[in-house]
Amino acid sequence: MEKLDHVARTRFPPLRWIGRQLASVRKRTTIAATVVVGMVLMAAFIGVVITLRAALTRNVVNTAKNEADDIVLLVRDGHLPNPLPIPRGDLAAQVVTSNGTVVAYSPNLKGAKALRSPKYVPSQGIVQTEDSVRANRLAINGNVDLHTVFVADRVQVPTFLVGVLSRSKSSNPSHLITGSTGKPTTFDVYTIASLSSVDASVSALNREFLIIYPIILAVVAISTWILSRRALAPVDQIRRDVEEITALNLSNRVFQPDGEDEIARLAVTMNSMLARLDASAEQQKQFIADASHELKSPLSALRASLEVGLLHSESTDWHQTANIALRESERMQRLIEDLLTLAKAEARVQAVQVTVDLDELCREEIHRIRRTHPGINIDMSRVSAVRLLGDPEQIRSIIRNLIENAVRYAKTTTAVSASTDGHLATFTVADDGPGIPVERRDAVFERFTRLDPARSRLQGGSGLGLPIVRSLVELLEGTVTIGTSELGGACFRVQLPVLTRDRVPSDAANGPIPMKEKV
Repeated sequence: MEKLDHVARTRFPPLRWIGRQLASVRKRTTIAATVVVGMVLMAAFIGVVITLRAALTRNVVNTAKNEADDIVLLVRDGHLPNPLPIPRGDLAAQVVTSNGTVVAYSPNLKGAKALRSPKYVPSQGIVQTEDSVRANRLAINGNVDLHTVFVADRVQVPTFLVGVLSRSKSSNPSHLITGSTGKPTTFDVYTIASLSSVDASVSALNREFLIIYPIILAVVAISTWILSRRALAPVDQIRRDVEEITALNLSNRVFQPDGEDEIARLAVTMNSMLARLDASAEQQKQFIADASHELKSPLSALRASLEVGLLHSESTDWHQTANIALRESERMQRLIEDLLTLAKAEARVQAVQVTVDLDELCREEIHRIRRTHPGINIDMSRVSAVRLLGDPEQIRSIIRNLIENAVRYAKTTTAVSASTDGHLATFTVADDGPGIPVERRDAVFERFTRLDPARSRLQGGSGLGLPIVRSLVELLEGTVTIGTSELGGACFRVQLPVLTRDRVPSDAANGPIPMKEKV
């Protein structure tokens, strides 16, 4: 569809012009509202016209039927005046014998032949509308009426009512006189009713509609244009506010109108988005500043030790200087590795997926940390066998950062446990340190956040361990929470999906399985 639309706009310049003209929401709304109202009014008018014509036609038909019934009664009574009394000028009537002789007629049919041949007379009471020119046309007020209702009745007069036609001095038949005997006589009664009054009423309604219709459409178009301008005014203000917002003033907010309509909710949503962007920008600035500061510290120490050694090269202990340079370089390397790990975790990059024994990784990391922190008791008696499916280095990073964080703040003891309930693997690290206040438990997962900056920096903490843990746990579709341990300090609880038959590929046991990046 988009390709066809592009071709149409390319080959047909008028379509491009129309597209440009309808680019405004106000224009499209006004046109749409006007078209919809116009269609509804037109449909309603057509319905009214049809209903009115049907009602008026039904009244005319009933009038013609009633007049025919009255003439039939006159024939049966044996007293048929001539001319026939017709109450309205748009009615006409004839009484014709079976041989086609006109015996009575209304004044407006004087001198007219029989309207219909007797063999073509419909059954009694049948009504039909004439739409074509006939030889015997009904002339009313000098106009030829081609749209009429025709009612035909056939009456057989009994023998004792049949008489002869009497003639007055004017040789015009005045009535039937009963008396003589003979065969029954058949009379056909024709009644014609003009539909000109119906047409006149409908035409008057059409003329009024043609006058009122464009006025209503104009009122609708103007009202919609004005109302849409007022309704979209906040949108224009929001657009202008957004145009003025740059990376240098993300703290600005767009205009938020009163109420709870869609535009107000849009403004709220945009302000929330701007708040998140502002917070993200501030976080990035803080991250850059913190990373620069963290990298600056070991570089400054390394440079200072080297400069002092060069200034006093004869009295400098170069072995000690080398050890200082090695420690600071290791500190920089660890910080850079943490930054890379955090960046990959936040980018949702999962390199490999293999079967991982969580308990084995716990034991390896605990043995390593025991060598570097000999004064801390690490209890691993509650570590059970747990198998996971994931990247072993990512899981190892989770374990190492949590245990190192606990050891850094523990007084004497750190407890590690690992267990599974068949669906989730639970890994906890607890300590007997000062713990983490409830109001700070979310903040510790932010980058470069330290509850005790001086103490953690002296002990080697960079403030990236717990953010790395949270990002990696979320990457592995798990959760991490903080509570209070039985030892009195903090307790970190990590829950990860365990290795199940549904989560193991058919060739998982044969080695690492490349995974696509999760975006």
